[in-house]
Amino acid sequence: MIQRRDVRKDRRSVNLRGDQRRHKTGELVCPFRSVKTYSGQRMTYQIRQLNLGGILDQAIAIVKDNFMLLAGILMIVWVPYQLIAGAVNLVIMPDMAAAESEMDLAAMQQEVVVNLIYTLPLTLIGLFIVLPLTNAAMVFAVAQLYLGYTITPIEAIRLGLRKIVPLVGTSVLMGLAIFGGLLLCLIPGILAALWFGLAQHVVILEDTSGVAALKRSKTLITPYLGTFLILGVILTIIGAMIGGGSALIPIPWLQMLVMVALQGAMTLFSTAAFVVFYFSCRCGIENFDLEYLAASVGGDAAPPTSTDSPFA
Repeated sequence: MIQRRDVRKDRRSVNLRGDQRRHKTGELVCPFRSVKTYSGQRMTYQIRQLNLGGILDQAIAIVKDNFMLLAGILMIVWVPYQLIAGAVNLVIMPDMAAAESEMDLAAMQQEVVVNLIYTLPLTLIGLFIVLPLTNAAMVFAVAQLYLGYTITPIEAIRLGLRKIVPLVGTSVLMGLAIFGGLLLCLIPGILAALWFGLAQHVVILEDTSGVAALKRSKTLITPYLGTFLILGVILTIIGAMIGGGSALIPIPWLQMLVMVALQGAMTLFSTAAFVVFYFSCRCGIENFDLEYLAASVGGDAAPPTSTDSPFA
């Protein structure tokens, strides 16, 4: 880790040129490493403290430039699970809306309970394996690409497998904290949900878990709580619109396929947005952009590989 005094020395001594430039306000913009995407196009991203518009702009750019790579992760892990779970529900679960009497509704409810032998294992696999694995792989891949490292879907999934247990444990602690806050009073529960919103990113990118990850998340988010809240509201509204739109499709199988596709696209965008927000917080609090600048000065012209990443 580069010491803060060395970073400041590098900031004074480095002659910024080419892709090492200053923001119009005089704020230092990190030198952008050139990254070749799956399409062969070289892209650069701003690594500094960003406002809400900047976060969304960078998230859109990351998804657009690396869509095939990020979608590949979902196609390997998340999409097959969603299709299997959706098909099982369509085949064995009764359509409650078709009940014509209270007796029919009671019979359908009993059928739902009987079918738990099939649906419950699928739900548990999703909660404790598929979702943590997908989240870890996606966050890791987006972070790699954002910082200028190369990555493949298999490499991202490999790291995700190592993060399943700490992610699940930290998520359980986070859920208990939020639930406890809601029991005491509504406001503490809401604050806990906001404070711990980056806990999973901390687990994945900083090799920290449990209570330490929750504390770290609170430290990062607190100065930018308003930005985090608005970002979450925007993404929630977009997700609700996607869900509501797909629900209008009358054919169940087609509705499921469209829902999976739209949810996958939303997953890509929301993951990118929160990863950019995470690094924006670190730049504002810890001068992460200056550390990255000092580490980048004099680097090789070729894009660094995932094995060079501080997260690997």
